[in-house]
Amino acid sequence: MFAMLGIIVTLISASFCDSQQQSTVSLPKPICGQVTLMMDNCFHNTTPQVPTDILYSVKIPETVEEIDSRCRVFYRGMDCIQSYLNACVEAKERRIIENEVFGAQKMYDHLCRDKSFQNEFFKHKGCFRHVHNDWDSCSRRFTNILKEEMTKTTQQSFNVQYMHFCCARYGYENCVFTSAKYKCKPDSAVFLRKIAKLLSTDRHFLNCDKIESEICSGASGRHHHHRRSPTLLVATLAAMVMLLPVMARLSAVWR
Repeated sequence: MFAMLGIIVTLISASFCDSQQQSTVSLPKPICGQVTLMMDNCFHNTTPQVPTDILYSVKIPETVEEIDSRCRVFYRGMDCIQSYLNACVEAKERRIIENEVFGAQKMYDHLCRDKSFQNEFFKHKGCFRHVHNDWDSCSRRFTNILKEEMTKTTQQSFNVQYMHFCCARYGYENCVFTSAKYKCKPDSAVFLRKIAKLLSTDRHFLNCDKIESEICSGASGRHHHHRRSPTLLVATLAAMVMLLPVMARLSAVWR
């Protein structure tokens, strides 16, 4: 599972690289246990070919055409990954992986298909350059909190752990927002917070918004109960730790 998440991390980052036009071709047949080979075949079977090293470079898209190019890389890669998941990964683990990339996919859906979001992106892209070091720091802090929470699964109730995760995510969003607020225009800070929120969203934590507003923000409120399997919670937190470098990598392209 973690090998697959690592590939997804690379893919999400790589979709911000310079890529050539790709034609749609059939997906490579998955070979279970050969994730890296599958991803190589995914792009090497396109015409014209995407050089392997280009999947590890990053650059901010400056035009709609460049965004379209990145989106083709992302969606082609996700199609190949979904094909592999369907063929080689058990349903339970497959759902965990799909839930963890939910936020990143939502962000790309906005970036690739929503013209008003694209216009906002171009309007505020300069702000990313100003805050990328702070964004890296916010991501590392959030990652460390998740790692710490993973060690406490036998020491505290899962409802409390759920609340801690939501508040950590709230802190991450505020961390990015605070940096942007001091270094950019107010509307740019709001947009960057929107990006941070999208990237840190997981299907299992969609109830975090209510917890964040009632508890994490300092407002009075009662703890909410969320039934989760202990095993699923640990797996979800572990997967989030694996995917969080995406946040730092994405912020790094806007320097």
